[in-house]
Amino acid sequence: MLGAFLLAGAASAELPDYTFQLQARTNLAVNTEEGSYNVELGSLTSGGSYFVPITADRQLAFQLAITLEGRPGVWYGQNGEGGRIYLLPDGLGPDARLGEVSLNSHRQLVFSVTGTNDASKNGIYVLNADEPDAPPQIVRSPLGSSSWSSLVMNEAGQMAARVTLSTGYAYVLYTPNTTGGFDAKVLAAEKYVDPGYPYTFLYSPGVNDLGQIAAAVDLQAPTSSAWYQELRIFNPDGTSQVIADTRGHNPDSNIFRFAAVQPAINNLGQVAIQATLLEAAGRQSTAILLWDGNELKVVAKNGMDVPGEPGEAIGTVEVFPPDINDRGHVVFRATRKSDGFRAVWVGDGEKLKRVVTEHDILPSDKGDARVDQETPSNPVFSGMPSINRHSDISFGVGLAPPESDQVEWGTAVYIAQSSLWTPDAPDAGTDPEPDAGTEPDAGTEPDAGTEPDAGTEPDAGTEPDAGTEPDAGTTPPDAGPGTPEPQPNPESDSGCGCQSTSAAGLWPFALAGLAGLTRRRSLKRREQAPRD
Repeated sequence: MLGAFLLAGAASAELPDYTFQLQARTNLAVNTEEGSYNVELGSLTSGGSYFVPITADRQLAFQLAITLEGRPGVWYGQNGEGGRIYLLPDGLGPDARLGEVSLNSHRQLVFSVTGTNDASKNGIYVLNADEPDAPPQIVRSPLGSSSWSSLVMNEAGQMAARVTLSTGYAYVLYTPNTTGGFDAKVLAAEKYVDPGYPYTFLYSPGVNDLGQIAAAVDLQAPTSSAWYQELRIFNPDGTSQVIADTRGHNPDSNIFRFAAVQPAINNLGQVAIQATLLEAAGRQSTAILLWDGNELKVVAKNGMDVPGEPGEAIGTVEVFPPDINDRGHVVFRATRKSDGFRAVWVGDGEKLKRVVTEHDILPSDKGDARVDQETPSNPVFSGMPSINRHSDISFGVGLAPPESDQVEWGTAVYIAQSSLWTPDAPDAGTDPEPDAGTEPDAGTEPDAGTEPDAGTEPDAGTEPDAGTEPDAGTTPPDAGPGTPEPQPNPESDSGCGCQSTSAAGLWPFALAGLAGLTRRRSLKRREQAPRD
């Protein structure tokens, strides 16, 4: 397995420039003067939506953890418009929960529902955004499933998730069948679930449009009670391959451990993952790594100089999942070392760029808005950013007026619109209908290109080649008219002081990790040595 990493690899394509478009702005019900945008006042993402996926055609969806009805719902939109498309039905009990939302460019949305007072209502909910009033399809397989996390629907209409069974986790791929349902296939499981697998713990997985799953797994060393980790790609046929492992198994590796947050995999088999590296004198550093198919590159790590910004460096890589597209562009969160300000970054293992930074000025429905929080220690960004195939990036952020951080403008969802946008590119869908692209896609009819369909090029084959992130729709706004015009990428505002980093931004993932780990801690202690 690989040990030392390269900071620079082969020459890569340019990183895009960005303009910004507001999609939605939530706010507390008491903030009537400040209001909300494209969502009912009092509907909040707080405590829920840490995943705001985006498709190639800039559709978005995210979870509304709090609504005026007191039940969670789903927001769906596109091009600066949208609204609530789904509300969890009444009568499912006070413990009913709605998981993160995923969707594809065919307007299929999926999310998990658990904790209901009727077990038959638990499962993966599949919703068609074009028919939002139709009852969602509920998928409960495989037999014995009780929860579904890291759920993603890809462009081929497949779903993948880490599924909780009675004695542990399994990675399951769901493929549409001819009856309108889904066939569930276990690609890997903890050995407590199936002794045929060697894994003692499965971490959150990522999936691409080809049905490949990338994930970190725990194993026990064959000749001792020590544990180690592998980063693996699991294929739809049940095979898998290791692309990296940790020092506990490979003395030449400088990976101390992979983070518990999920990795991302694109359709070229490239993987972005967060890890802790062992530096000189035993010092540890958090890093975003990119497996490019041949080697591991460091996209960013604590203290790393930022190319093109003399004297500037990465402060701390924050513990949120990265995302990757087929260009090899990786988006992630990290602080800027000079002032501690949080930022969303994009890089490729050679180049690195800040997309949006704390105290930047963004366009909003209320005019210029500042990326800020009323309490300096609170994170200004919410959850993980996502990237589509054009390198558009979706992110959630706290807003305040430029002149005062004590006025609550709520949490907003934006698209950072890429200068690499190519709206006429083929969509790589699985339907046989042509699109408006100039290159062949996977259809059986000719499109606007000059080459036949179903060719051998990466975007002309029988497999999807689009982004892996979900999308959203065109529902009209329900709380604020109009669409603000995109504005140029702003220069960072120096602000009036440094906002400190805080562990507050990590609590959703910490709680999720503890919930999974403590449930089987006693089993794992018998199988592996202490992790410290």
